[in-house]
Amino acid sequence: MVSERGPVFLEQGLIHRTSRNELVRSKAELAIAEKLNAMGVPYVYEQPFKLGEKTRYPDFTIEDDDAGITYYWEHLGLLVDPDYARRWEIKRQAYFDAGVRTIEDRGNADRILITTREIQGSGLDMLAIERLATIILNGAP
Repeated sequence: MVSERGPVFLEQGLIHRTSRNELVRSKAELAIAEKLNAMGVPYVYEQPFKLGEKTRYPDFTIEDDDAGITYYWEHLGLLVDPDYARRWEIKRQAYFDAGVRTIEDRGNADRILITTREIQGSGLDMLAIERLATIILNGAP
């Protein structure tokens, strides 16, 4: 599949349609996309991002041109799967190696990583999603 952005990463997993008529991989990503959209946070889903030698596809890329900050939002829905967790740790380290900082340790960083996760036995916390979106909109924790 090719979109207006170019080839689509692992298109067979794109099964949930947002109100913006884009396909996402999981119900959690659908909920995050809908919250971002409802709050007026402009995002690009799975925009290619070169991290070291590999191209990665953050779930959501949000560029705040006024503040000069790019946010990379990764939703970690399968950390109970050891292969998924291992791949995430490699990707996480690639973010750090490229100078991307976590939202908790942002300092003066112009590239910030946001992660949300689902813990076994609990679901997605939409109040936490809203809090993170508000941080993006207001530019401060």
